[in-house]
Amino acid sequence: MLGIVLLAIGLVGLFLTLLSLIGFEFGSFDIHLGDSGAGLVSVATPFLTGFGLLSGGLIVFDITSTPLALLSGAVVGILLGLVAFALLGYLVGSEEELPSYDLVGSTVRIVEPVVQGRFGTAEVRTPLGARQITVTSDESLAHNEHAVIVDKIDGRESFHVSSITFGETTHPEGNEHL
Repeated sequence: MLGIVLLAIGLVGLFLTLLSLIGFEFGSFDIHLGDSGAGLVSVATPFLTGFGLLSGGLIVFDITSTPLALLSGAVVGILLGLVAFALLGYLVGSEEELPSYDLVGSTVRIVEPVVQGRFGTAEVRTPLGARQITVTSDESLAHNEHAVIVDKIDGRESFHVSSITFGETTHPEGNEHL
């Protein structure tokens, strides 16, 4: 009976590990282990998988004694947990942030219209490619109109823009050509 219970624990651990690999979350509960970025659940599921499947398999198929099966399952579970901890720590540590660019003065194309005093969306070109940003203006701007970023709104990832009048290739405050 103990072998069946351990196999069930191992299968649940394997199922949870596979779900976490495809990005499924069970909620916001997790206990993070230091600055590694690895959570307790991320390390516990590989442990449960190794411990449950190996111990349960050895007991059910009567390959070895129960104490030796439990000990070998615990060792394998600990090794799998340590490998998961090291791998997750490496992946989190190797993340690099994208460089940030000062967008003030850049020319944008309005994607979602901006009504005076309300927010809309604009597309700006950066060295990394086109990016959509949230913008507002003191005037209404229609779809596909061009404007220039005048200022960044404090505390937000939003920008204040000003329209470019017809015939100009750049706004007096801007630094890019259309």
